[in-house]
Amino acid sequence: MWNYGMGWGMGPAMWVILALGTIGFWALVIWVVRELVRARPVTRESSSPEPRDDPLRLLDERLARGEIDTEEYERIRRVLTAKR
Repeated sequence: MWNYGMGWGMGPAMWVILALGTIGFWALVIWVVRELVRARPVTRESSSPEPRDDPLRLLDERLARGEIDTEEYERIRRVLTAKR
């Protein structure tokens, strides 16, 4: 009835293999694109980027993390602002 050996068309098994191959191909393409996007470094674009080593900002961060107390913060801040 189906005449598999005479080349009259693909049988049901070939249609399943073709469908699975197509789905696998697109799944691979999506996975590769997702990995490439995920691996790309994230950059922040700003109109006025802050310098990374701004002493007053670093001092504020140290106070926020609890590395220094308020008295030491005020003392260092006076020294830093006096230079400017």
